[in-house]
Amino acid sequence: MKFAIWGFQSDAEISRHVTEILESLIREGHQLYLLDSFAELLGVDNPDVNVISENEIPSDTDFIISIGGDGTLLSAAQAVMRTPIPILGINLGSLGFLTSLERDWRSGLTEIIKGRYHIEERMVLNCRLEFPDGSEETLWALNDVVIERADIFNLLSLEVRVGDELLNRYLSDGLIMSTPTGSTAYALSAGGPIIDPSLDAILITPISAHTLSVRPVVLTGEENIYLKLSKPDSHAHLHIDGKNTRQIDSSLRIRIRPSAYRIQLVVTPENTFYEKLRKKLHWGQRSS
Repeated sequence: MKFAIWGFQSDAEISRHVTEILESLIREGHQLYLLDSFAELLGVDNPDVNVISENEIPSDTDFIISIGGDGTLLSAAQAVMRTPIPILGINLGSLGFLTSLERDWRSGLTEIIKGRYHIEERMVLNCRLEFPDGSEETLWALNDVVIERADIFNLLSLEVRVGDELLNRYLSDGLIMSTPTGSTAYALSAGGPIIDPSLDAILITPISAHTLSVRPVVLTGEENIYLKLSKPDSHAHLHIDGKNTRQIDSSLRIRIRPSAYRIQLVVTPENTFYEKLRKKLHWGQRSS
């Protein structure tokens, strides 16, 4: 089997786990690829490991093993957005909503290699930036597209349309457009609902809205959603999955819709979405 090892942070714990994973997979005769920047951070120099850039991941790779937390997995998702390579996340971070295995990954990895897993296809947002000169830029988000105010002393005024119909003119610190996968990320901390990741839906969650009656809205995603800064000469920050930041202004229109791409996440029988909710959010546990 072919494995690509993905990560972008290094400390003693990460180095120890990566070394053990590489040694284990090499012993079993698997073909290994390691992201070049990650290999440099870890000081890996092994003739049995192919060091590659993120653009050189073989299309027939069986799994990308993301080692870190949810942020690491999101960056891996960006790298394989147009290639249906399953992502197996090993959580060495804190929460780990997207990852399948924890620090005691050994038996779980063995079971996955034996085929005891299933794939969850996760919806992706297509975010198209439409510039006044007619040019466009397309970005993709597994979690969310976030627009936040650039001026800390003024609220952001943002017009949102669903198809041709006005949804609302939001006055807030910002707006989160998230997938069901992203509903347990920034949107959850901003007061949004948790959405089953098997659904195709787009969640709009205002950040500190000026009017308390403005609440999160869940849309089907069957129509294009258009966003535009309402005030002339206003500016904001656009973030894709917490990265890929762009500076935007009122001359730009943003179109959001579900993408044709899907991210494939490896899920083990004992680590389903509902199990994660109970475990990670401590549901059913009494506070001491």
